Amino acid sequence: MNMPFLTHNAWLPAFLPLLAGTLIFVLAAFQRQNKALAMGLSLMGTVLALLASLGLLFSRMTQPETLLHGKFRWLTTGSFDLTIGWSVDNLSAMMLVVVTFVSLLVQIYSAEYMAHEEGVPRYYGALSLFTFSMLLLVLADNLLVLYMGWELVGICSYLLIGFFTFKPEAAAAAKKAFIVNRIGDFGFLLGILILFYMTQSLEFHAVTEAVAAGKLPGILLAVACLLLFCGPIGKSAQFPLHVWLPDAMEGPTPVSALIHAATMVAAGVYMVAKLMPLFAQATSPLFGSFLVLDAIAWIGGITAILAAAIAVTQNDIKRVLAYSTVSQLGFMMMAMGMYQPVMEAGHLHGIVPLGYTAGLFHLLTHAFFKAMLFLCSGSVIHAVHSNDMREMGGLRKYMPITALTCLIGTASISGFPFLTAGFWSKDEILLSMWEAHSPLFWLAAIAATLTSFYMFRLYFMTFEGSYRGHHEAQSIHDPGWLMKGPLLILAIPSVVAGFIGTPWTPPALHIHGFLHFSGHAAEKGHEAVAVAGLNPIVVGVSLTVFLLGLGLAWAMYSAQPKIKPESLAQRFQPLYQTSLNRFYFDEAYLLFVRLGVMGGARISYFIDKYLIDGLLVNGVGLFTIGSSETLKYSQSGRVAYYALAVVGVLVVLVLAFIWLGLGKVGV
Repeated sequence: MNMPFLTHNAWLPAFLPLLAGTLIFVLAAFQRQNKALAMGLSLMGTVLALLASLGLLFSRMTQPETLLHGKFRWLTTGSFDLTIGWSVDNLSAMMLVVVTFVSLLVQIYSAEYMAHEEGVPRYYGALSLFTFSMLLLVLADNLLVLYMGWELVGICSYLLIGFFTFKPEAAAAAKKAFIVNRIGDFGFLLGILILFYMTQSLEFHAVTEAVAAGKLPGILLAVACLLLFCGPIGKSAQFPLHVWLPDAMEGPTPVSALIHAATMVAAGVYMVAKLMPLFAQATSPLFGSFLVLDAIAWIGGITAILAAAIAVTQNDIKRVLAYSTVSQLGFMMMAMGMYQPVMEAGHLHGIVPLGYTAGLFHLLTHAFFKAMLFLCSGSVIHAVHSNDMREMGGLRKYMPITALTCLIGTASISGFPFLTAGFWSKDEILLSMWEAHSPLFWLAAIAATLTSFYMFRLYFMTFEGSYRGHHEAQSIHDPGWLMKGPLLILAIPSVVAGFIGTPWTPPALHIHGFLHFSGHAAEKGHEAVAVAGLNPIVVGVSLTVFLLGLGLAWAMYSAQPKIKPESLAQRFQPLYQTSLNRFYFDEAYLLFVRLGVMGGARISYFIDKYLIDGLLVNGVGLFTIGSSETLKYSQSGRVAYYALAVVGVLVVLVLAFIWLGLGKVGV
């Protein structure tokens, strides 16, 4: 693509998948079974979007001072112009490449995985629109466009999670994802409205400048930012709105890889990074601290440990990976909340966001190895026709490529020392917590230990030992190259992407280079955001938690286990059942809906029917009708009756006067 044309039309990466998706749905109305055409259009749109994204990334690397942005007026109300705008900074350029790269590999993988499914044009059309929605979100230069992309991602995820329309579980999972996300998105919308009302702008830089100028009181800004963070709580499956993501596994496995790796769940972390200049100014005079960043960090910490504790007992291979995603997103949020206060003359002047770069770094590496792990699970499910790891085992000799790539992904997410991307990005997260003197450091260490355990548990149960399934073992084999190819491609960045975090990398590619390239949230103190070199204590903790998790998984799930998992489950039955049943969150929410929501609805129905309609509306109407029916007889038209009525009233008044004793006056 022509570079000047591309830099002046930075909206192209989003437009191309939109065009492909639209054409697929239009053509599908006439050629419903033309799978090849739908796949070709989708792949072409994504390939061109990837090339355009690479061009924009190259432009940002070679000419960082060049501004890539544009906008047009959508509508005018009074003196306010509502604009649709896009911009490409270093962070969004990086995300454009990650999203389009992973999306392309998922679509290639889907060509073989979905070959025998019905509704393939609908599938590829939804994938293209899903990619467009995420790219629109990434390119947004104001809160309105960000929210539009945010909601479109939710709609497309609903279509993809519920793709298997013949499965009631898929329909229920799609509705659950849609409804739970609406809860978080409502708070997100309220936060946007508060900022717009106080600043009269929706553009990121204008809102940030207005906040810096003191247009929002401290407590109001804290409330607005907490409401904004409700969006990532839902979209990135943070506690307590994490319940939708594991159920989203009912969709096709390639969809799971796309949702869990670089698109939907990554949107929340990206949004927090994008609005970090705003969150970094949100202090609360009631608490005397950076309330919003503290909330982000602690919600991330609770999510990380909770999801990891659930994953250790799950037997569905995709559900283990789903809770793994929730836990890793918790790590990213913890990092985003790490900071050091900057004091000047005894007063709080600002902060140094220690974990900003670490969170983005882990978002980048996680996109590669988690997409690969989900695609590995799809290859296994495709071969053995089961999601249950208890019906697998010994698959390494039948599926060597899948086993190798799964082992690489497992090692990376578990933090295999020095040789995997996950080690370096997770080490940066732990280092940011150590530098911030946060008690979350030890919580993160426990969660990392559990991560190493449940991921190697997954690997040993699936690929080691002997085959335990019911499917014919001799028919099990690695998939074709359309499925193996993306696995092998993703294995490369799952290892090498982490080397920008090593102390031996050339300075331009080191974490400081990544820091300056990805964009920084604080105006001061950026030198302290990424700590050079290796902290021996943090590295020691990383090595220890990796070995503890690996050793325990090997002792319990290797070919000749030293510890029987069944005996441990029996000994710690209450804990085991609590983890197996996902801490009963679904049951608690169901109880809340039945007693709280439905109970409130029944009370409202009673008040509306019997008090408002029955007493106030119908009762007043009946009284009026009855009164008119009675009074109509008094209008007979006969003078004698009227005279009798007057005399009767006078008699009543005289008797009342006498009864009250007023007649004795003057006697």
